[in-house]
Amino acid sequence: MKPSEGACCLLFILLVTGWWPGASCDNPRYEKFLTQHRDDPKSSFRNRYCNVMMQRRGLTRSQCKEVNTFIHGSKRQIQAVCTSGGVPYGELRHSLQHFRVTTCTLRGGSVRPPCEYDQKNSPRFIVIACEDGWPVHYDESQIVTTV
Repeated sequence: MKPSEGACCLLFILLVTGWWPGASCDNPRYEKFLTQHRDDPKSSFRNRYCNVMMQRRGLTRSQCKEVNTFIHGSKRQIQAVCTSGGVPYGELRHSLQHFRVTTCTLRGGSVRPPCEYDQKNSPRFIVIACEDGWPVHYDESQIVTTV
C-alpha cells in the first residue's frame, strides 16, 4: 500500500468513527441543542415561521416555551464558537462573528397550547455554553451586539 493510500484509509476511518473534528458526535445535549436552536438554511414559512418551527421542534407539546432562538448557521460555524470561533464570556462562549437568528416570543399571557408567536429576525453575536467542545445551551438572556 502506498503512503497516500494509507492516509486516505486513516482519514476515512476517522470520519466514519466520528473522531475527525466537525464529525457528528454522540452527545444527547448537543443533539437537543441542534433540535431546539439550529435551522440552516432558514425554513420558509413566512409570517408563520415561529408558530410552525416551535411546534415541529416539540417546543409546544405540554406548554408553550416563552422564548426560543433559531440560529441560521451551519453545524461547523456554530461548533466553532466553542473553539477558535468564540471567546470566553464568563462561563459561556461568545461568537466572533454575527449569525442570522430568528427569535420567537410567545404572544399573549397563556403558556397553554395552542401557542402563537411573534418573530424577530436579526444578525447578532451568539452566546452559548459548551461541553467537551460541543454547543449544549443557547443563552437567551444574552443579546450581544458588539464585541
